[in-house]
Amino acid sequence: MAHAENVKTLEAKCHCGSVHFTIDVPESSLPLPVHLCHCSICRYGSGAPCVFHAPLGPDIEPCYIAPSSESNLTVYVGGKPESTWTFCSTCGCHVSSGRTGKAISVVSTSIFEDHSPENFQIRKHIFSKSAKDGGIAHMLTQVGGHDLADWNPPDDDPEAQIVESKAEVGEDGQERLRAECRCGGVSFTIQRPSQQVLDDEFMNKFVSPLDQTKWLAALDVCNDCRLVNGTHVIGWTFVPLLLCEPVIKSDLKIGTAKTYASSPGVLRSFCGTCGATVLYSADDRHGGEPSQVVDIATGILRAPEGPMAEKWLTWRSRLAHMDSGRMYDENFTESLHTGSKQWDAIDALNSLQTPFLLFEARRKAGIIPDATFMHAMRVYLKRIGYSLSDLDRLNMVHVAGTKGKGSTCAFVDSILAQYQRTHAAPRKTGLFISPHLVSVRERIRINSKPISEDLFTKYFYEIWDRLGTAAEHAAGGPDASLEARPLYGRYLTLMSWHVFLQEGVDAAVYETGIGGEYDATNVVEQPAAAGITTLGIDHVQILGDSIEKISWHKAGIMKRGSPAFTVEQVPSAARVLRGRADEKGVALTTVDPDARLGSVKVRPNERFQRNNAALAVALAEAALKKLGVALPESSSLPQEFVDGLEKVSFRGRCEVMVEDEVIWHLDGAHTADSLKLASKWFAKETENSHGPRILIFNQQGRTEAVDFLESIYQETSRRDKAPFEHVIFCTNVTYAKAGYKRDFVNYQINPDEVEKMTSQRRFAAKWSSMDPTANVLVMPTIEQALDHVRNVANDLEEGEAAQTLVTGSLHLVGGALGILEKADAL
Repeated sequence: MAHAENVKTLEAKCHCGSVHFTIDVPESSLPLPVHLCHCSICRYGSGAPCVFHAPLGPDIEPCYIAPSSESNLTVYVGGKPESTWTFCSTCGCHVSSGRTGKAISVVSTSIFEDHSPENFQIRKHIFSKSAKDGGIAHMLTQVGGHDLADWNPPDDDPEAQIVESKAEVGEDGQERLRAECRCGGVSFTIQRPSQQVLDDEFMNKFVSPLDQTKWLAALDVCNDCRLVNGTHVIGWTFVPLLLCEPVIKSDLKIGTAKTYASSPGVLRSFCGTCGATVLYSADDRHGGEPSQVVDIATGILRAPEGPMAEKWLTWRSRLAHMDSGRMYDENFTESLHTGSKQWDAIDALNSLQTPFLLFEARRKAGIIPDATFMHAMRVYLKRIGYSLSDLDRLNMVHVAGTKGKGSTCAFVDSILAQYQRTHAAPRKTGLFISPHLVSVRERIRINSKPISEDLFTKYFYEIWDRLGTAAEHAAGGPDASLEARPLYGRYLTLMSWHVFLQEGVDAAVYETGIGGEYDATNVVEQPAAAGITTLGIDHVQILGDSIEKISWHKAGIMKRGSPAFTVEQVPSAARVLRGRADEKGVALTTVDPDARLGSVKVRPNERFQRNNAALAVALAEAALKKLGVALPESSSLPQEFVDGLEKVSFRGRCEVMVEDEVIWHLDGAHTADSLKLASKWFAKETENSHGPRILIFNQQGRTEAVDFLESIYQETSRRDKAPFEHVIFCTNVTYAKAGYKRDFVNYQINPDEVEKMTSQRRFAAKWSSMDPTANVLVMPTIEQALDHVRNVANDLEEGEAAQTLVTGSLHLVGGALGILEKADAL
């Protein structure tokens, strides 16, 4: 060992004090690098989401402080014979991992008294793939301003093997969730909340308020839990003992469990063999027998989807005992708090969706948006602190239509971005579009990029809190009957206004959701310009079953005093648009793509996209003029317009990706007309290709979607062979193991139909009737559909590629892109 002046002594101690030692670390080795291990061995052995380990050099040995000694440790040998796991025999605190013959190889850094950045630096996650759903690694991407690396062994490495957990069913035929420590000495199951629990005033406090089939769960950073468990953070879910099988009594003794009273009125249990934290009981969790509620360590849960067990648990956003966590390791606690709030923001947003049964009831009752919906949006706008005139500061370009409105918005945004670069006007652009592809943050963009997770979380909760407070103050008033917060899409619309106004956006492009007249975006009174893209039949239950009725709704975005533009429409739609423009006193101009675009090349360079581009030119000109930008009188387009049109990036629309022997063609078309165009594009792209053609299709919750398949079949037909050799119909569920990515959760869809793949089987029957020669498959997830295509491609001859069309739904296309690119947002 070096001289004393060259080392630093670090002190560690478990909760009960039976394990108490120091280590002398060369100052040149500080800070010790800490990794967060998410492997199943560490999770099942600790009961925590992950463990905090730092490797020690060969010359560093613990020096025990009397009366503590090494004899107070229990050593568990599991898995590989040379692998050891040590914990305090009295309180269960995890101390270290090692190999036979050496006391410590890696030490639990969470038991050291001083975890300051000078001594320890958290640098990376390891084995996060072992967690399937990523565990807390997705929440914790940086600590103290430093990005955390994420290391996993190669997929073919034996260490990469994931411990699979299977869904279980009890004797009553109902689901069970297994809780089991690493050695299996403690093993039991829990049930979902029962009616008895829901009816009990005490026990129902621990049921998720968002989904009454789930239990609440929380991440806890309290000092006592840290020193008893041996990790910075532990997850707890709260379940009545009466729903545990086999029966667990109030003494918490089950199997090989030992108990430890960590403080008056608190009893904890851990496995006496492997050390896993199991249960926590406190006197204030007694609602009277038999309603005692205990905390179960989530690290021992064996949910098939992963350690966050999100099919069973709803996680609270706020960390438990944050003040305690901050005092110990402020950087870690703040970083985890921020990440968990981002997760919770998505869950809270999803709670604003209309559940399927209510959605169906409203549909059958004929409840559709009307003028009362617009009044409600104005009330909500006022409740978050804004007036209608405030929205005029955004110089909004408002776009409605059936086909091409997303592309048109992207073109306008791209043109404005070019002027921002060359003229510094606009100062800052905003773009509000729907739906999203990978992350809900994509719906609200500043300077063409999705807002950051931090900004999304910040502004989400500002709106959430303002609406909640305003609703309390509105009690007894004329609008007291309004829900405290509007539904999903309307909430995001409110949030976008708040984001753009707070961030200083002075030119914003808005895509309507459904329709126009009663769309949430349509409270704006003086847009810079309004544009209506090609109209067709869509959303008939809300907008009507004729082109005339639909056109009436779309025309609602035209406002007196603001210019309006459209493209060539079918005569019946054009008549309605003209009539409504006359009623409103609006000058409506029909743009001519040939006159405006000249030799500009858009992608794809087809008539429908040139219509969108020409409309975007007119809308951008109107917005720039309102901003005071002088435009040349020449009939040719300025270079900024040309660059904006030719360099636009709009993902998931006529997009091509090459991956080894697979060429993916992705388009989010979801109407009969748009699917016809997407199919034509695919047929043209692949007309000289070699190799099989494959279709991946889905559209969930629309009975008429089965008829859309005929358009795809007709437009992709070939003279000498079938349109596709392989046809796959899958749900919009993202992953085979983890289920939906939380941004894709859709409560408006019938979950039974998704589970049984009802729509997909209907699609398969339809396609097989049109083409009996195709290999038609039904698959439960997007991930499995993509993997099947890759397997087909693996057997191809040299020079061949699997030409694959992914279409029918932006949710499908977004899920596919997220998997293909491993992206958090696009």
